[in-house]
Formats: sequence, structure tokens, C-alpha cells
Amino acid sequence: MMTRRFRRFLSVASVVSVVSVFPAVVAAAPSLKVLRVPFLIAETSFDPAAVSDQYSHNIVHEIFEPPLTYDFLARPAKLKPETAAAMPEITDNGKTYTVRLKKGIFFSDDPAFNGQKRELVAKDYEYAMKRLIDPKNSSPNLWLIEGRVVGVEAAAAKAKKDNKFDYDAPIAGIEILDRYTLRIRLEKTDYNFLYILAVANLGAQAREVVEKYGADIGAHPVGTGPFRLAQWKRSSRIVLEKNPNFREEYFDAELPPESDVLGRQLHAEMKGKRLPQLDRVEVSIIEESQPRWLAFLNDELDWLNLPYEFKSMALPGEKLAPWLEKRGVRYIPSIDPDITYLYFNMKDATFGGYTPEKVALRRAVSLAYSNDDEVFLIRNGTALEAQSLLPPGVLGYDPNFNIGKTYDPAKSKALLDMFGFVDRDGDGWREQPDGKPLVFEYATTPDQLSRQFTQLWKKNLDAIGVRMVVETAKWPDLRKKSKLGKLQSWHLAWGADYPDGENFYQLLYGPNCGSSNDGCFQQPTMAASSRPSSTPCMRRLPRCPRAWSAPRSTRRWPGSSPSTRRSSCTPTASATRWSSHGSWDGVATTSCTRATGTSTSTSSGVRKVSINRYNSVICRTSRPP
Repeated sequence: MMTRRFRRFLSVASVVSVVSVFPAVVAAAPSLKVLRVPFLIAETSFDPAAVSDQYSHNIVHEIFEPPLTYDFLARPAKLKPETAAAMPEITDNGKTYTVRLKKGIFFSDDPAFNGQKRELVAKDYEYAMKRLIDPKNSSPNLWLIEGRVVGVEAAAAKAKKDNKFDYDAPIAGIEILDRYTLRIRLEKTDYNFLYILAVANLGAQAREVVEKYGADIGAHPVGTGPFRLAQWKRSSRIVLEKNPNFREEYFDAELPPESDVLGRQLHAEMKGKRLPQLDRVEVSIIEESQPRWLAFLNDELDWLNLPYEFKSMALPGEKLAPWLEKRGVRYIPSIDPDITYLYFNMKDATFGGYTPEKVALRRAVSLAYSNDDEVFLIRNGTALEAQSLLPPGVLGYDPNFNIGKTYDPAKSKALLDMFGFVDRDGDGWREQPDGKPLVFEYATTPDQLSRQFTQLWKKNLDAIGVRMVVETAKWPDLRKKSKLGKLQSWHLAWGADYPDGENFYQLLYGPNCGSSNDGCFQQPTMAASSRPSSTPCMRRLPRCPRAWSAPRSTRRWPGSSPSTRRSSCTPTASATRWSSHGSWDGVATTSCTRATGTSTSTSSGVRKVSINRYNSVICRTSRPP
């Protein structure tokens, strides 16, 4: 899933910390086990077909269940059944998946069921997939199955032609063998499809619920998961409560290696306990860092991803401050398997396009921006400058790969001069080669932290004579404009849905324009070289995987180091070089191609700056009475 990509879910490390402290919290409030957490950005919807942002997805993942989930503590990551009775039967050389469901799983109660208990059946998964296809939903998650499942593209084309999707019409690649058995046939061999079956956007949905609530289904999520939506005050407060119909399920995970101290602690504390361990989760949307920090200090929150501004206060010398330790606070650092970046809209009249001068312009802007200033001045050292599109812990990541110098204002100016982006009227600002104004349009949110990023961008662009204008709006509003291609640029992030590099390379896959490929980069050679054996999945790994219930995800993917190398630069005008930290930028007069495994990317890029972030989690190990 894409978004500004939420900052931040509960990482696996933070999940460990939160779950491990439940006994102390319970002692303080024996009548009701409550976890109080903040969201930094407002949710958009709780409809699995519509959700493509991290925070909304965080809630969706606790309500809806896909057939598979992750063994939370397994190293390396391991999938296991969720609603499936066993792991899917894979036949036909990885092109056919047969999923048999557990019997006796029920949806949470809803008026749509007319007072009856509603059991989960195979048709509920078929219906969930069909909702992704229905053009009326304009689902940003269609790419989970488009290009993978037989008949999906034909069904979508027919629905567009008829201006109506027929939910009763069969789809060749989705077969219901009996009440509890689903068979999915793929267009080609794809063993990664197992990962898709662990994504909450394919969670089972009851057709009668969707038909009852219609366009308002995003406010009425009804699933089989451990929690149900109890209260929702949009952009302010979300309350989840335990689903009374949730099946009898107990904590079960592999014993982590001895080096994973916290994992072993969690295993010991949770082994054999019934899930979920919480009665209620209260989520507050607190966009500004200071109120969020104060809420934690005032015992109004139990968990916090430490705001950058307060790192020195809370973590002097990279250790938890004694005064916080005395208050029962714990500190658990980790590195997220994600990237942050700024994309350029390739359809924009000024910065888009694939001609040498447009590639040079994007490259020049990229070279003008200081990643070091972002990492050390704004993020307070809690990030790493990425060296490729892949973050640490993802298959294909090479710790030895280095792209060299990423901040070079002199080279930036030289590129602009070379391609005719010069100051023609002496006002101090450069114009385009045809004399039109050169203006970089920067979209951002109104919070204080975002203002710091805005100031850094303006400072860097002022230094090379490029005028910058700022569009400020709430994140959900910017997201809508981004999906419609109405932003020239925007900061986003991407986190691992599953531990394979294709999940990141699809950010440049042309057909994903309008969903994960917000920059709408579309180049035939890139599509041919990077089209995964399957269309990669949507969201990142759920970061709050049953910390609120049962473990759902894992983070420490064992990175592999295929023959990845940086080639020599050659004087071509349209090739691309992978740029700093998990993003990409266009190269004009010189370019580098990066070979990863057997495929080589030579796209002309769309991005700037990328950062792999440290997760500085602090949580309460006791709650004052």
C-alpha cells in the first residue's frame, strides 16, 4: 500500500514491547484491558477494497482476515494458516492454489445478518476479490490480482464496457469447489502468490453487509477478525473492541533464536494464552509531535514512536533517559523495511516526460537536495540514506551496493545550465528552455514536522535558482489528488508487504499508475524488464499484527545478496540510475544501470531522496492507577 506511507505502524519490535507489557497494564486496570495508541495521520476508510494507506489498513487488518498470516516470531519469516485449515495446496507448477477453510468461523454480528450467526464460506473470498475488480469501486488494490488471476482482466474489461459489474458471473480463475474450498488459477507460475493470500485487502467480506451499506461500507467494516469497530469519529478517534464471535485461538509461535531476547521474552509471556489479550484499543489521531509526546508523558498513551524532536530528551547517548525508565518506559529500536521518497509526476508539463532535458531537470533537483540534512537535522539521526530501491531485510538487498555522492549542488547547476534552464530575465530564478517559468510545486501537510521538510527543500532549491511554491492540505486530500495525477510531486513511503524485492520494484511498473505508482512512470523497457512474475502486492507488512490480537507479521526478512553491482556510467540521455535510498531519479548526460539478479533496470526515473528509517519505539510497562 502506498501512502505518505504512514508514519508509522507498530513495527514488529514495537509489537513485542507492547504485548510483553500487558500483564502490568492488566494489573492496573483488571476490569478492562485497553491499549491506547496514536495515529499521526487521519484514516480514510475501513473498506478493504478502498484502503491504500497505512493507518486505515492498520485497522482493516484487525477486522478482516485473509486465508494466511505470518508466524510472528519465526526466523526467517514463515507463513501459516489464518482462516485456512492448512497451507494451500499448490499444483500445476505454481499456477493453481487450492484453499480449504476452517469450519465454524463467524463474522462479527451486524444487522445485515438479521440476528443470525454468519459463518465464513469460500464465496466470501471470491466476493472480496470481485470487489477489487468492480470499476465502480476504483480499487487501488486491483493490482493484487490483476495480471495474476485468470479472467480478472477480462471481467474488468467487460464491466467497463457494460458499465456494470456482474457479481454473479463466474471468473475463470476463481472457483468455488464447495462451501469451504476455493481454487485460484493463475496466468503463470507464481509461488509468491502465497504472500498475496496473507494480505488483509483480500480478507473475507460478506456480500449482504456490503449491499446493505452501499457507498457507506467504509464506515461499517464487518469481518471475522479479533476486533470490530465500536466507535469512529472521523479524523479524531477510532475505538476497536473485542469481537465476541472470534473463535477460540491461542498464541502459538516458533521459539526465536537466542539472539532475539525480546522475541524469547514474548514467547515465554504469551505461550498458550488465548487471543486477543485486549478488550479494547483506543486510537487517537494526533498529527503534531508535541501534543503526541505530552499525551504519552501524561499517561494518556501506552505506546509511542518517538518524535524526532524529542530524541535528545528521551534518548541521551542512545539510551533511555533514567527519568523515563523510572516511570516504567521501555525503549526498543529497530529499522523498518521501508523507504521514503519524493516522486515526480511523469505526466506533469514541467517535470514530467522522458526527453533528455526533463531527465536532466529531475536529476538536477535530486542532486540539489541534502539527504544528510534530512537524516541528521530533521530526523535527528533516526534514518539511513538508502542506496537502492530495496531496504535492508528484503530479498535482493545488497549491503555493499553504493551509488556514490548524492548531494552535489555544483553538478546540479551544471546540468541545469547545460540543458537551458537558466535565468533569462535576471530576477534570480531560472526559466525553462522555452522561456516559461520554472516552478517546482511541493505538496505537504500543515503539521510542524512537515514544515521542516518544506523549509529544507526550499533552502536547497533556492541555492540552485529554482523557484518553489507550496501546496498545503490535509493528508487524505493530498492522497486523492495524487491518485488522480494532480500533484507535481509528493513525499510518500513504501513498506514491505512481503519479503521480496518485487514488492518495491513495482513502484515503477507502468500499469500501476494510479495505485502504487503515483508518479505514473511508464516506460516499455522498464515494464518488460521489471514486470514481476506476479503483480506485486499492496501494502506493507501489517505493523500491528495482532499485537492487538494474534501475531500477523514479521519484519526481519533475511536479506539475500544476488549478483548486484553498480555498472559504469555511460553518456546516455535517457537511462536511469537508482538513486539515494530506495527511490529513483532521472539521469541526463550520464546514467547508471543497476543489475539485480538476472534483470537490469534502465528506466528514466521519477524520484528524489529516500530514507530507511530507524524505529525508536517507547512504551509503558506499567500504568499509574
